[in-house]
Amino acid sequence: MIKLNYEHLVSVFCLIVWLLFALLSTALLLSLGSGWLGVFTNCVVVLCPAALLLHNFKTRVVQPFYHLTNTVEAIRLEDYGQRFYTHDRSGILAQLQTETSQLCEHLQAYKSARDHQAILLFRLIEQLPSPIVVFDESNALVHANEAFSNWTGKPWQTQRLTRAHHFSLAQSNGQWQFSHPSLAQQWQIRQSQIPINDSHAHLLILTDVQSVVSQAQRDAWQKMIRILSHEIHNSLSPIKSLAQTLQTLKPGKDTQADFEQALAVIVQRSDGLMSFVNRYASVAKQHQLHPKEITINALLTPMQTLYESQVCCSIEQHYTLQVDVSLMEQVLVNLITNALEASTQAAEIKINASKTAQYAFIDILDEGQGINNPDNLFVPFYTTKANGKGIGLVLCKNIIEQHNGRLTLVNRTDKSGARARIQLPLALG
Repeated sequence: MIKLNYEHLVSVFCLIVWLLFALLSTALLLSLGSGWLGVFTNCVVVLCPAALLLHNFKTRVVQPFYHLTNTVEAIRLEDYGQRFYTHDRSGILAQLQTETSQLCEHLQAYKSARDHQAILLFRLIEQLPSPIVVFDESNALVHANEAFSNWTGKPWQTQRLTRAHHFSLAQSNGQWQFSHPSLAQQWQIRQSQIPINDSHAHLLILTDVQSVVSQAQRDAWQKMIRILSHEIHNSLSPIKSLAQTLQTLKPGKDTQADFEQALAVIVQRSDGLMSFVNRYASVAKQHQLHPKEITINALLTPMQTLYESQVCCSIEQHYTLQVDVSLMEQVLVNLITNALEASTQAAEIKINASKTAQYAFIDILDEGQGINNPDNLFVPFYTTKANGKGIGLVLCKNIIEQHNGRLTLVNRTDKSGARARIQLPLALG
C-alpha cells in the first residue's frame, strides 16, 4: 500500500470534495429534469470555480510549509535575514512567524558574539611574541601571527590553506609534533582546540626551548641573589646598630664588660652569617644541618643583646634543644626583624619560651596591625612590604621543617599584632 505524504493527502482530499460536489450537483440537476445543457452549464458556472477555490485552499494550506523550509535552510546556512512571513495577524501561523523571528534574532546575536570572540582571539594571537598558527579540521592554515611569519620566512597570508606537513608539523593520535628531529629538539608545541565557523580548529603555540631554559636560569640566579641579599641585610642591620652603639661608649673599666659582650655578639653573628652564606653557596636546595645541644637561654640571650631594649625575653621553663645554632639564629633574626617592622617604634617585641612533654615552643609577639592575608604568608616571593623580597618567611619555614619542627603565624587574640610560633622537638636526654 502506497503511503501518501502530506501534500498528496491534501490534494486527494480536495479532489474527493470536488468529485462529491460534482456528482451531487449533476444528480440533482438530472433529477429536476434539467438536460445535458444544464449539466454543462453547471460545470462551467459552478464546478470550475469550485475547482479553483479548492486549489487555492490547497495552496494556502501547503504554502506556509514551503516558506518555513526556506527559513530553516537559511538558518542552517547562517543567513538570518530571511524570515518566515504570513499575512495572518492571529492564529497558529502568526505565532509561528513570531517564534521563528525570535529564533533568528537569538541566533544572529549568538553568531555576532562568536565572531567577535574569534576576532579578539585573532587580535590577541597577533600580539603574542611566540609563533602561533591555527589549522582547520583538514590541517590547512587559516590564521597565524607575525612571529609565525618570521619563523617560516614568509608572510602567513601568502601561505593560507597550506597543509601542516609543509611546516614539518604532523598530528598523530590527537597530538601534534615536529616531523623534523632538529625542530623537535629546539621547539616545544602546546596545542588547543578552538571553535571557528562551527568546526574545531587546532591552535598551536611554538615555544623556543632554549629561550625558556635561559630564562629559567636567569630567574634562578635572581632568586638566589635576592635570598642572599635578604639574609645579609637582616644580619648586618643589627650588627651595624650595635657597632654604632659601641662608638658612643668611652673605653674604661665601667664599659669594658659592655664592649666585650657586644663584640662577642658581633663576632657570633658574623660567624653565623658567614656559615649561612657558605652553606647556601654549596648546597642547591637542602641545608646541611650541623645540630648540637644548646639551652634555650643560650639561644635567646644573644638575640636580646643584639636588639638591645627592643626585645624582651621570657623563659617560662628551661630546656635543651638539638638544633643547628647558626641556622636557628638566622630564623630568629628574620622573625624578630619582621616583628619590629610590623610594630611601632616604641613597641617592644616579646619572646616567650615554653615547653610541653614532647615539644619546645618559642613565641615572638609584636603589636602591629596583624596579618591581613594569612593564605599567602609562605608563598615564595609574595610580600606586602614596599621593599620586601617575600623570602624570609619561606626560608624560616624550610629551616624549621628540616629540624622536624613547625612554624606558624597567626593574629594575636589578646591585643592587636601577630604571633610567630616555632615548634621544635625537645632534645633527648
